[in-house]
Amino acid sequence: MPRTQAHCPLCGADTAEHVVKGYDRFVPRPEDWDYVRCAGCGLVHQEPLPAPDAIAGFYPAGYHAHGEGRKRRERWLNRMAKRYYYATDSVGRSPALRGLFRLLSGRILAGLRPPHGQNRLLDVGCASGNQMLRYRELGWDVTGIEVGHDACELARARGLTVHEGTVFDAPFDGSAFDLVILSHVIEHVLEPERVLAACAGFLAPGGVLTLSTPNADSLGLARYGSCWYSLDAPRHLMLFNPRTLRILGERAGLTVRKIVTKPETRLLCESRHYLETQGRELPASLAERRRIVEDSSRAKKSYKGYKKLVQPLAAVNAWRQRGEVLEAELVRA
Repeated sequence: MPRTQAHCPLCGADTAEHVVKGYDRFVPRPEDWDYVRCAGCGLVHQEPLPAPDAIAGFYPAGYHAHGEGRKRRERWLNRMAKRYYYATDSVGRSPALRGLFRLLSGRILAGLRPPHGQNRLLDVGCASGNQMLRYRELGWDVTGIEVGHDACELARARGLTVHEGTVFDAPFDGSAFDLVILSHVIEHVLEPERVLAACAGFLAPGGVLTLSTPNADSLGLARYGSCWYSLDAPRHLMLFNPRTLRILGERAGLTVRKIVTKPETRLLCESRHYLETQGRELPASLAERRRIVEDSSRAKKSYKGYKKLVQPLAAVNAWRQRGEVLEAELVRA
């Protein structure tokens, strides 16, 4: 691909190659956004990056990340796992059952973490608090940070403690938390290194920071390009791969314990839906874009057959570090 001038916000290199043109496929806008890959470190980012005061306008009322989420009936196996492994009082229960669910923990409720330290959790970018509620149910002392006012109000209405603001103005002392979670947050911020370093400062000795974010090396981006669901232009400013995420963690003063990728075939289904209903390029006319996006949102399909077909390939690609989502575990250096 042709090279262009661009300043990398991670390593500072001044050359990059164009990757894809992004469109807002959630709320139609007349603008387009170019994403480039740094020739130095490989970070994918918008070029140019938006002004700080423009970012709030990217998030319309009803943005999908701020809802309450769907309630699902929980399987008995998950209930047992919570009781004997994930709940904060599980250490006093049957050692045999606790050992069993420890072995199974990678396959059931993999998004949760077992008790750790004093079980004090900070969810950065907590939205309406769905994840905090899961941990509170298990006995954790939970706190959140969220910039969206409506999301904060919804979280507080659910009895949760949330700071409305950023990690830079949060009123927390150092070493206040045993677990800090950033779930699909780091791709939204202009200064990811500063954000991560601030979060590291909240960790207690032995504390853990977990981070999830779209994978710029994924099968989905390579296959679907501008229709990749996790591109989410213009809200996703930077997209990391395992290498650039490791660089970010180390520059923020953290030790990277592990980085894995997850298949997340649901995201491939959503990408296929965009491709089939919106196409790789949206027309210049805003009225026509609006019609296409509205028609697409009404034409939801299950894609069950496609999901079954792609699952084996997605699993192999996750093993090859090309899964849809990156998950990292970091500790204070």
